[in-house]
Amino acid sequence: MKIIHVITAFGIGGAEKLLLDIINIQIKTNEVHLIYLKKIDDLIPLLDKRVKVKNLELSLFLAKKMRSYFKSVNPDIIHTHLGHADLIGIWSSRNLKSRVFCTMHNIYFQRNLLDSVFFKIYKFLFFNAAKNIQVVSISKSVEQHVINTLKLPQNQSHLLYNAIPATLSAQRQNELRMSKPVIVDKQKVNLLFVGRLTKQKSVDTLLKSIKVLKDNGYGNSFELLIVGDGVLRTSLEKMAVQLGINNLVRFEGEQSLVENYYNVADVFILPSIWEGFGIVVLEAFRANVAVIASNLEGPSELINNNVNGILFEPTNYLELSDKISTLIKDSNFRQQLANEGYQTFSKKFQIDIYVQELTKLYERRH
Repeated sequence: MKIIHVITAFGIGGAEKLLLDIINIQIKTNEVHLIYLKKIDDLIPLLDKRVKVKNLELSLFLAKKMRSYFKSVNPDIIHTHLGHADLIGIWSSRNLKSRVFCTMHNIYFQRNLLDSVFFKIYKFLFFNAAKNIQVVSISKSVEQHVINTLKLPQNQSHLLYNAIPATLSAQRQNELRMSKPVIVDKQKVNLLFVGRLTKQKSVDTLLKSIKVLKDNGYGNSFELLIVGDGVLRTSLEKMAVQLGINNLVRFEGEQSLVENYYNVADVFILPSIWEGFGIVVLEAFRANVAVIASNLEGPSELINNNVNGILFEPTNYLELSDKISTLIKDSNFRQQLANEGYQTFSKKFQIDIYVQELTKLYERRH
């Protein structure tokens, strides 16, 4: 089978990591092409060398160039991921013989009025440019959005929960062995956030909770590592100074070997205000780290509260600080959550099973 994947960028994000793992399995038995649009390519070195990689930068002529590439390859499958790639990729695929797939990784883009414009464009493309498109949703909440908001017929909608490899590749393990270890105080409880520093992730909620913990006398008990970069990094660093917690928070920037950070973490925290799934939760589960996440959309489908993780109401920094303090004080409960999280990952979210199910969708005739 010839498969072309199109994604907006190939940096260190959940959708990009998922696609990396998918492609590295698909290339074993298929011809696979990757088109990425923005010049963000941190994960390219981790791709199997047999993958044909093409960077088509955003421009007025992008749709024309992409359509020309589609025609030259004549793929069996065109599969798009994330906003720009979805819109331009689906439009460029119109009237071709290829079967078109789109993975919806989230419900919102910016959670403002602009989202309604994007939703209308998706509906136009679904019903005009690619009438037989098959849409893969990464969670039940995303699937409900696809059916109820984007009005896709149910027989064209498919639920496939995100997944990650059971173990790291040999190359990845070797890179970790050769890398500089993350230095932390093992006498303290090490808190971790991994993700883009954008509005969606609501890292300000996490910083406010750290201020409450400090005021309540926990300042010598923990440290927070923030791994990731984004448009809000400077303002968040200033906020940490203004709150008087900059001695408790380390902004580590974007890291290619995030596993080093999971390996030293005791508690992983995802304070998002919307989240289609939260693949970082699976990474924390796999690393046997206790998880606290916002009680919304994707994370609530992964976490059984107080069993394999803890949920809190989005933006409620007082509740979040209370949940964190519980895990700081109770190491047994912390380990119990971590063990249950690992079992959840092992039973339900393996990438090999995911790719098998995706292949069935590719091969199914409607």
